[in-house]
Amino acid sequence: MTRDTWIGVVFLAFSVLYWTQADKIRVSPLDDPVTAAGMPKSLAFALGGLAVLLILRSLYMSRLAARADRKPADKVEETDSRETWKRHLRALGMLGLGVAYLLVVPYLGYVLSVIGLMLAVSLYIGARFGLKTLAVAGLGGVFFYLLFVQFLNIPLPPGLWPSLLQSLQG
Repeated sequence: MTRDTWIGVVFLAFSVLYWTQADKIRVSPLDDPVTAAGMPKSLAFALGGLAVLLILRSLYMSRLAARADRKPADKVEETDSRETWKRHLRALGMLGLGVAYLLVVPYLGYVLSVIGLMLAVSLYIGARFGLKTLAVAGLGGVFFYLLFVQFLNIPLPPGLWPSLLQSLQG
């Protein structure tokens, strides 16, 4: 089995475990038709589906590699350790952006934090800073705010802005 196949199997097992735990969430008489377990079960279903796709892709790639009479892509030995370290450092950079987002979201609020995160990730992966990048980040932040807060009624951190506005008004 290739590395991707093993990862897919582990994630598939995790999604089944997550589903069984979400299934234990009690149904309240005050619940709507979706119930409190709806979102966790949806996440478990999505994770399971992606895990199955990863397993199928891995098996397909292994079959292609066997036909070409060469090793699968994830079995090829890496000769340049410097390039490997660069990839690990780039992954750590993405992790750092995620941690920075988590640290600022309580203060800046969800909308500004998501806009900042989208802008930072875009620049980090090589997008040019400009009006287009700013517009995508801004519209993305507004879209996710409307999706989660307005459409799905999920309360997200407003940040310090509402209290600052109240202090200015009163």
